[in-house]
Amino acid sequence: MKTNTESIAKRGVISPYQLFFIFLVSRAVVALTFFQAILINGISPDTLISALLALIINLLLCLPSFLCVKQNKNPLDTKAGRIFYLVYFVFYAGINISRFAFFASDKTSHGASSMLFAVLMCAAACYAAYLGIEALARFSVLCAVLSIIVLLLIVALNIKNFHLINFMPFYAQEKANIFKNSIVFSSNSIEPALFMALSKRCGKKPAKPLFFGIIASYGAIVVMLLFCIGVLGRAASLFSFPVYTLFQMTAFKSFSRLDIVYTAFGFFALFAKCAVLIYCSGQCIIKLNPKGKSILLFAVSLISSIMIYRRFYSEISGSARLFYGAAALAFLVIIPLGYLIFSKRKYKNESNF
Repeated sequence: MKTNTESIAKRGVISPYQLFFIFLVSRAVVALTFFQAILINGISPDTLISALLALIINLLLCLPSFLCVKQNKNPLDTKAGRIFYLVYFVFYAGINISRFAFFASDKTSHGASSMLFAVLMCAAACYAAYLGIEALARFSVLCAVLSIIVLLLIVALNIKNFHLINFMPFYAQEKANIFKNSIVFSSNSIEPALFMALSKRCGKKPAKPLFFGIIASYGAIVVMLLFCIGVLGRAASLFSFPVYTLFQMTAFKSFSRLDIVYTAFGFFALFAKCAVLIYCSGQCIIKLNPKGKSILLFAVSLISSIMIYRRFYSEISGSARLFYGAAALAFLVIIPLGYLIFSKRKYKNESNF
């Protein structure tokens, strides 16, 4: 029989497979809420090459965070590191909330106020984060399973509409733009930073879920892009959300439109990612009580999402792409590597690896 001490000790701990699904949902949700205007010249057949290059870049971006955790030189163990990554997590929570608000106001409610959607998402995500990592992990597993079902559904129902001729000519852009689009894909990655925040919450072997989660998520992204191009052809670049358009065109017997399925499951996955980001933000504020944490993060996330929506989603520009890339370079490479090189190792922590 387990003692009370043993039960308490296991609270706040998640399994490796739950961590895998958190990373899978976090990265694959980009495909479900894909706003193709962020790419240079929009979606085209060579975007598939950009996605595969982005996978390689993402795996390389994971190495500094992996080494920091393995060598027990985690920047989040310092006060300055917690402040920096608090800003980073809240900023990306704001990005995802603004992405949700933009999509919801533009596609699902015919121009309704994006402010309402941002407030609702912020409040729900903060409450979910307040429930703890165990609840978030279970919900992420559910979202991942539903997303996989949706992916299989869209593949099965659109095979008859898939035409290889839509991939001709394959190289529609300059080689420089293909590489730039891969940078855009990879700069949206937050998973290496999440790994530093959640590695201590994983019971054992937290590294495998990180790498396998990113590989699996890019597999889902490539399949989504493949069918967007194979079914929509050149018309894919005309739609703000080509994956959503793909679902609108999908029919099954008497069900002529399945975009409600896309919308519901996409929102679930996006909500899970926002909640995990806000939870990690809360872990960076160790001196506040849970209630104070939730109120503060709700206010900051809401304000940041409104600012990001007005600045980045009202007009996607080269400066916005540059900003995303610079943020990823700073928080996923420079800070972890700097701390890894110049800090001292406190104690051995290799048993989980």
